[in-house]
Amino acid sequence: MNDGRSIVPGIVLRLLIWLPFLLWAAWAWGWHYAHFWLPLYERILDWVLPDFGVVYLGIALGHEYVFDTQVIAERAMLVGGQILPAGLTVHASTPLYVALIHPVVLVAAALVWPLPHWRARLLRLLLSLPCLLVLEALDVPLVLASSIGDLLSYSLDPAADAASLRVDWTRVMDGGGRFALSLALAFAAALLHKSFESRRS
Repeated sequence: MNDGRSIVPGIVLRLLIWLPFLLWAAWAWGWHYAHFWLPLYERILDWVLPDFGVVYLGIALGHEYVFDTQVIAERAMLVGGQILPAGLTVHASTPLYVALIHPVVLVAAALVWPLPHWRARLLRLLLSLPCLLVLEALDVPLVLASSIGDLLSYSLDPAADAASLRVDWTRVMDGGGRFALSLALAFAAALLHKSFESRRS
């Protein structure tokens, strides 16, 4: 118990030091980071929406930067008892900042957790990269796909959509799931790091 309490002040201090810098870095270079992941997002959208083709996926600026996508139905579909024609286009967007939460959480976890030296922190950051890939694959493209599904169901039957108890991926992520998933993967990176260090020793 005493050991646990003794490391908390150090974690809090390092968090106070590093978090403002990480938030500034996300603000300064967030657009470039988000742009880097666009090809992955498009591939996943194509995979999870097999009946649609991605016409456009990019970053747009309105009152804030957003991931903006437009998809087109490549064949007629039966949805909710109604036929949607081929060529139907659907537009969806989600704020760009959601993609920046994952690297901030993973990097912060590597920088603030008590580790013996900087080489260990660098190794933790390196081992966090696969976790970052998983987070980016599970968030923005699936949120966009979920939004497209919601738009279709709402356009077909607004009353049924409003009364639905289905909790879709967008609501899960926006309701705290994004932070929970990022923290879970930060712990996964820590376990991977511990396993790597034990094998090396």
